[in-house]
Amino acid sequence: MKTEFRKKVINLRKEKDLDFIRHNSDIITDKLLQLDCIKNAKTIMLYLDFNNEVCTDNLIKKLISLDKIVASPITLKEERKLIPCQITDLEKGIQYGAYNIREPKPECSPEIDIKKLDVVIVPAVAYDKNCYRLGYGGGFYDRFLENLREDATTIGIAFDLQIFDEVPKEDHDAQLDYIVTESTILKSH
Repeated sequence: MKTEFRKKVINLRKEKDLDFIRHNSDIITDKLLQLDCIKNAKTIMLYLDFNNEVCTDNLIKKLISLDKIVASPITLKEERKLIPCQITDLEKGIQYGAYNIREPKPECSPEIDIKKLDVVIVPAVAYDKNCYRLGYGGGFYDRFLENLREDATTIGIAFDLQIFDEVPKEDHDAQLDYIVTESTILKSH
């Protein structure tokens, strides 16, 4: 059931053109920058987008200009693990890693202790209205989020078309604190 659902939503997202992706990503970026948890955060981890996800490059540039420490994960495929590493240069400090997803180059991106992360912005295929996420199926983020400190904030960003009343979920699937789309902000509690 999860596999079919995933495929359906990824195809919905793939049908959108670059103007839709860019325009709505900018709206989502502006909303994120208004959140107190972002304003007050010192260290923020977020993903580098691919495959018509909400674009994060402008957000990264804005966060760095606000003197935030910005990290993105390096994926260790065999260990099924994410390592947060600081983004020092969005142009020259990025490479293509596991699954052909952009990630920081290890040689110019210091590793960041997971306990220092104030906010983690996660990708997903889909979300439900209670802030549960349906990821890509590897469980990387579910395992990663279990190890955050208790007061860290988790945020999912998505387009409206990725929000459903319910998504297929299991016990280990993480519930996030917020979901931000172009038209709404959902809160889990």
